[in-house]
Amino acid sequence: MAQFSFVPTESGGQISLLKSQLFRTRPVLLADWLEEAGPELVSAVRYLNRLAETGEASTSLDSMSVPTAALVEAPGTILTQLGLPAVAPLSLKLVLHGRVEAPDGEIRLSWSDSNYRTLTSVRQGLIVSWFGRSGRLTAPIYELVEAVEHYNGTKGQASEARIAAWAPVQQRLEPLAGKTVEVDRILTNFRIFQAGAFSLDVRQAHDGPQFHPVLMSAALRSTLEDDAYAPEDGDEPPEALKDQGEHALLAPEMQNQFLRAFNQDGLATRPSYVLARNTYLVVEPELQRALDVVKQAQRASATERRSFVQNPRAALVQALPGGNETTGTIFIETRQYSERVTELGIWEKPKLDWIRRKGSGWLPEAFVLQVGSVSIPMDEDGLTQLALALEASNARGDEWVQYEGLSLFASDVSAAFQGLQQEHGTDVPAPIPDPDQGDEAPAPQDRSVLKKKENLEEVEFTIDLKPRPLFAQKLFPSDLVTTEPKPHQTAGFGWLVDAWTAGLPGVLLADDMGLGKTMQALAFLAWFRDNRRLGGARAKQHAGPILVVAPTALLRNWIKEADTHLASEGLGHCLQVFGSGLARLKRRDAVPEDALDVDTIRSADWVLTTYETLSNYHRAFARVAYPVIVFDEMQKIKAPDTINTHAAKVMNADFVLGMTGTPIENRIEDLWCIMDRIAPGYLGALKTFSATYGGEDEATLRTLKAKVAQPQPGHPPVMLRRMKGDHLRGLPEREVRTYNAPSMPPPQAEAYSQVVRSAKSGGRSKGDMLKVIHRLRGVSLHPRGADGVDPYDPASRRDWIESSARVQQALSILDEIKRRHDKALVFIEDRAVQATFAAILASHFDLPAEPDIINGETNGDRRQQIVDRFQALPSGFAVLVLSPKAAGIGLTITAANHVIHLSRWWNPAVEDQCNDRVYRIGQNKPITIHVPLAVHPQFGDASFDLKLDALLMRKRTLSRDMLMPPVSESDAESLFGEAVAAASAGA
Repeated sequence: MAQFSFVPTESGGQISLLKSQLFRTRPVLLADWLEEAGPELVSAVRYLNRLAETGEASTSLDSMSVPTAALVEAPGTILTQLGLPAVAPLSLKLVLHGRVEAPDGEIRLSWSDSNYRTLTSVRQGLIVSWFGRSGRLTAPIYELVEAVEHYNGTKGQASEARIAAWAPVQQRLEPLAGKTVEVDRILTNFRIFQAGAFSLDVRQAHDGPQFHPVLMSAALRSTLEDDAYAPEDGDEPPEALKDQGEHALLAPEMQNQFLRAFNQDGLATRPSYVLARNTYLVVEPELQRALDVVKQAQRASATERRSFVQNPRAALVQALPGGNETTGTIFIETRQYSERVTELGIWEKPKLDWIRRKGSGWLPEAFVLQVGSVSIPMDEDGLTQLALALEASNARGDEWVQYEGLSLFASDVSAAFQGLQQEHGTDVPAPIPDPDQGDEAPAPQDRSVLKKKENLEEVEFTIDLKPRPLFAQKLFPSDLVTTEPKPHQTAGFGWLVDAWTAGLPGVLLADDMGLGKTMQALAFLAWFRDNRRLGGARAKQHAGPILVVAPTALLRNWIKEADTHLASEGLGHCLQVFGSGLARLKRRDAVPEDALDVDTIRSADWVLTTYETLSNYHRAFARVAYPVIVFDEMQKIKAPDTINTHAAKVMNADFVLGMTGTPIENRIEDLWCIMDRIAPGYLGALKTFSATYGGEDEATLRTLKAKVAQPQPGHPPVMLRRMKGDHLRGLPEREVRTYNAPSMPPPQAEAYSQVVRSAKSGGRSKGDMLKVIHRLRGVSLHPRGADGVDPYDPASRRDWIESSARVQQALSILDEIKRRHDKALVFIEDRAVQATFAAILASHFDLPAEPDIINGETNGDRRQQIVDRFQALPSGFAVLVLSPKAAGIGLTITAANHVIHLSRWWNPAVEDQCNDRVYRIGQNKPITIHVPLAVHPQFGDASFDLKLDALLMRKRTLSRDMLMPPVSESDAESLFGEAVAAASAGA
């Protein structure tokens, strides 16, 4: 029978395998150990052989010398097999005599047994002996004792050397103090930080980048072996960037204390710094020299500073004596600004003269513009004149706008235009900023923005495909998502994971509204967090918070959807950067880069904010690296010349998930702008893109759809778009009904004929045609709008109803809906008609109250209250009146299963958005879309409503085959020609 013998030495131990033969034992030759060792010792032999192969242990003919460092790392079972004694049943006490930093400071060790008796002991490497007994030290205790003896060996040296020698003691003492080691109070309160590496905290300023060092531990320094990364091995790639907040050596207050002292040092960095009472910082010598280089760079010109921050490693190697490849590793690259960010400068709206501007051309049938406390009846001519007056006022720097004898505050006029733009999607010829969201949009003093590389006239910025490591399965994470997905949602999740692992910089989930895009996104985000968790250190390059940017109306919906669809842990803690949450994060009197608590943002699990808040605080948000950014309703940044779009594009994201049901709202360039955030450069420069696809040629638009919606070599498609018409499982049946009867009553028919007669002698410019179309559209709804009607007077109410074919048909439709005990949504654009119609419904159907109305004047909380109340109504008849644009997104109203379009748009996307309020996942009743049409008794098929209906059907058909802008340059001319010219010919 063989067994190991262990003899301790100063450097470790000598190990032999002894075999008993009769009355003596003999050492077994090393070559025979594996054969002679019994089954219980085979593991130990293999362990020793590995040490010998790697050079960690030295061998002789029949023994092996193993250093203490290798023994410390060995598992306890192996040490027992090798003949080492059991762990010593002793406790250790450390007592400081003098001060840690003083030349005469000394730490005295004392050992005690289980009876608390102080023992006289002798240590030899890993083995400690006392009173004829011996035991081995555990690795933590051994390393602590070694560190204490090294500290004591510096006795008599200067304070810098003593503090540096204390740092290893502190590092090994922290996990043991109060457990297996007793420490006196002075040692417990004494703290030393040892810095061996650094990163740069960079802030863009008007005179170029400003930066200061952020200290880190030497353990974070990379090695040359990092270059051996192989994705199939799952190793962390060498370019994996550290998170500055997570890896910083010092807490913010101590980091600031260091910087205050550092900035006062002149050009020489000290070897140590006092951070607080009994708290010190030790700077390793090589780091000292590197920080001296940083000091010089801080004082350099803007050009030199910019060059330094672009490649600090190269600068260090060049500046330091004897610099080589390893010198640069003292700098730890962290995720800071996106590579797209270039500098800080004044925001200048880009000139995009080659883009053909398309307004919706579609204002309410009749409307009053509310400017402050003044109500102004308005038509398109008046709107243009007021916009020009505002532009002139802004150019003069005047706070007043003169219009039609009125003196109006310029800020009130701007606000009125913003409301019009927000509710109706109408472009106006004035410099109207993006609409603000109350407390989400303060006015910072410094209006400078982070400038970026542009892809407008030529491609300046692209992101290469970089495959990402996979640690979790690609299966739908049913353990993380509690909602059973529809088949198309499972497919959508798989596409997102494939795109992420393939290394795409981003994708666009452009499913039709109501198909559960949010649920697919949440499933992917939950999977991403799990994949990162399983990857551990190998997934550090994907550390940081997830950022979700959404319109204000959808913020609460995101929180609600996460609670609904995800398991209890969800996405972790949500940092709400809006409303009161935004107020808590604001830092008073701070520069824009620190206007928000960036450290809190960096440490969050996921962050939820609005487009406006992201824009106003983009210089703070841009300092954080986000592994994933989600842009919900991404058409909010479809315009390349707005500050909201600019802010979104300077964010530092590893992967971008864009979500929108309308990737093209007005013009084909909408898609380019969205894709320029998702995958910069994928669609080329904007100018070339506009020239290629802006003419709306069907063949080129089909090519464009294939480029974004079909798989490409090496990656899945960058856009996924499924429509409800694709007969997806899990959706209810849907029917669209149009109604051509009754014909227009005499008052309506006569008003319509007058418009046609006037048009015959009018102009043929685009503006002239739009005016005629606008009037025909208004008359087709009601010849008088809401003028002169008293909805509470029976005779006036009856006269108003009998003057409109559409209104009569709508009430007939609602009669049938009431008979079925169903609920309906009625979409009307004109606010005055909304109020009139709601009042008439209450009388006509003997309702207990007038139906609620949701339009641009209804704030977010009130809007949701109305929806929640409607959703909670018991079974039976009910009606909700809504504005198409104000209620077109962000609302789920599945209590209704009927939609009536009393007003119509020539943009089918707007009408489809309205339908999607009820036609979506979660609806369990068949859906009916009702479209009453007003037909002129003489003009018949040339009636405006019929021509508009045919135009919308044609547009929907084309959009299934190609990425076609919903609004075309030829729409106005087409409608005018078909509705006016044809009617004139038949008159």
